[in-house]
Amino acid sequence: MPLPLDGIRVIECANYVAGPSIGALMADLGADVIKVEPPGGEVMRGVQVSANGGPSPINYLFELENRGKRSVVVALDKPGGPGLVLDLIAGADVFLTNLIAPRLAKYRLSPEDVLARSPLAVHVSVTGYGLTGPDAARPGFDYSAFWARSGIMSLVGHPDAPPVLSRVAQGDHTTGMNGLAATLAALRLRDLTGEGQVVELSLQRTGVYTIATDFAKVLVDGNQPARFNRAAPPNPMHNTYRAADGRWIMLVHMTPDPYWPKLCAAVERDDWAAGERYRTMRGRQQFCAEIAAELERMFALHDSAYWYAALDRHGLIWAPMAELPEVIADPQLAENDMFPALEYPNGSYRTVNTPFVIRGSGLGPKAPAPLLGDATADVLREYGISEERVAELAANGVLG
Repeated sequence: MPLPLDGIRVIECANYVAGPSIGALMADLGADVIKVEPPGGEVMRGVQVSANGGPSPINYLFELENRGKRSVVVALDKPGGPGLVLDLIAGADVFLTNLIAPRLAKYRLSPEDVLARSPLAVHVSVTGYGLTGPDAARPGFDYSAFWARSGIMSLVGHPDAPPVLSRVAQGDHTTGMNGLAATLAALRLRDLTGEGQVVELSLQRTGVYTIATDFAKVLVDGNQPARFNRAAPPNPMHNTYRAADGRWIMLVHMTPDPYWPKLCAAVERDDWAAGERYRTMRGRQQFCAEIAAELERMFALHDSAYWYAALDRHGLIWAPMAELPEVIADPQLAENDMFPALEYPNGSYRTVNTPFVIRGSGLGPKAPAPLLGDATADVLREYGISEERVAELAANGVLG
């Protein structure tokens, strides 16, 4: 069976995580992704990573975002460099970049430049704040543009506690999934209209959308939502509780009334279900702090295995707070091949699969990240670039 993006070629001129993650997903889907790198390689190649207290056998940060690609070295700051990239784009479907607006203009790789040369291209830009507006020239990263400035940071953590940082690349990968969807939609639109398309993605905009439910409220009443207070939750059935062995359990009930008697049975408090004090949601909201405190006391009486069985027995919605090694060993994810292995010269190492499945398609990671410049000669040959021009580019330092 062909892969969904067989025959699609992507020229990627991007570094760090958000932009390259789109290219990695497209490579998983079968696209030919040509990564354009400066002579020294993109910045993530040089990141020192560790494993088990020592140097890692592979640079897993770079590998995750660049698997299945081919690498071509082009120095954009040398005469002929931008022109060569435009030539590469002319033979491709998608140009993927995270250069901010002033650099796109400097290297003649703006949407206008690209579409003038390649009218059927899809220009995909991934930046902190977008290509237009007062901050189009401002660099932005996951922590700043996605986490802090989007408003997410203001909502996370205990009330009155200092701000909490997000996990590494959380916003980058969310933006990457958003970028894949937008790029596929733009390719479809190009095919329908016969016209090239421009896709603009920003970490800030993606961050806003991830908390769109909160923004929907603020757009109506103008008030900042309160941080979640687990000691006095709006709904004591939507909260975390700690078992006697220290394991945390997440209860989740968006429509609590049908589940309230089930929880009462699970914690052996049938009097709660029958009594007037907590019978309605309004009553439980009024006394949420005392219910949460009592639930916390009761969950601490038994270990997690006891509670897992009790909650399942009564048909409640819950999940354990799993740590990452446990997630990797989770049989549910194993059944869905979430952590496949790739072969490297020094051994086999597992990676993270695509976040979706197309049954029978065989999509997923195909090969490790490329060595720097490993496909430069092959790609230039595929494009029919003459030996004389290759020699000129090499002499000008364009090819490293």
